[in-house]
Amino acid sequence: MRPSVFSLPEHLSSMTSRAPAWLKSSVKDMSNVHRPNGESDVFVFSLPRSGSTWVMEMIWSQPGFKCCDEPTDLRNPVVRKHLGMQSWEEIYSSEATSTLETYIRGFHEGRLGFMNPSPLRRSYRPSTHRIVFKIIHGHEDRTGWFRDTFNGRVVLLIRHPIAVSLSREAFPTLGILLFNEYRRHFTHRQLAFAEQVYSDGSKLERGVLSWCLQNAVALRSARDDWAILSYEQLVVDPVPVVHYLCDKLGLPDPQRMMRQLNVPSHSTHKSDEATRTALTDHEAKQREWLAEKWRSRVTEEEERRAMNILEV
Repeated sequence: MRPSVFSLPEHLSSMTSRAPAWLKSSVKDMSNVHRPNGESDVFVFSLPRSGSTWVMEMIWSQPGFKCCDEPTDLRNPVVRKHLGMQSWEEIYSSEATSTLETYIRGFHEGRLGFMNPSPLRRSYRPSTHRIVFKIIHGHEDRTGWFRDTFNGRVVLLIRHPIAVSLSREAFPTLGILLFNEYRRHFTHRQLAFAEQVYSDGSKLERGVLSWCLQNAVALRSARDDWAILSYEQLVVDPVPVVHYLCDKLGLPDPQRMMRQLNVPSHSTHKSDEATRTALTDHEAKQREWLAEKWRSRVTEEEERRAMNILEV
């Protein structure tokens, strides 16, 4: 039987970790054979620091899946090369839609493999037939389009806006969302208020504004067949969330997802030690602390001002 995890010899693994981006993508391109079998791909839409890598890896644990982690992140030069776009303005424009469709179909049909997961990753498989895509920038108003165009299953993952904003280092698309085509989704009153926050607000307030702009359109257009879940419930009470995901996405093995719950995600290096410990802890109090720990980092006035942005 072919093993589910492939390990490179130590010296080759070290060489791969030091290789330039173009060489890494070339190696990944050859590391997997993908042949869709008619089952739907899954698109996880979320924001940075919201648990999206964790959810992606849980879904990736299912038989036949591989992951495609941020295929439209223009900060990656190899993505820019293959997608043929250089700026966030381009990706948010309506003219980008046909290019994007061709690009995503390349992954779905197995023609594009440069985003294949490393053979060193836990759930690596040399042969797959479904993909879980993680998308955290660039398509907040195309969520339904991904579902319809690719017959995909949608996961919309939400985390508390203050927790997300405190965790993020930057908000690279905030100005694009506010001052380009995307602004058509909001009223004149909302835009005037948002521009004031963008100009004069604190880092926390700008982060909450980014959260609102990125989530509002998708939430407004949500459909019954989407899986909409919160990071907080997944942390505190994961069992019903796992079964909900399996039902919505047509996933056959909830036990694999349950086992993945206590495995730190590939992005936990960005978290502090206390957070990493709590993620692997079975104690309810530890998990409740993890969901609510942001409260100790803001004053009542900061929380009030941030939540007022949501109200507008």
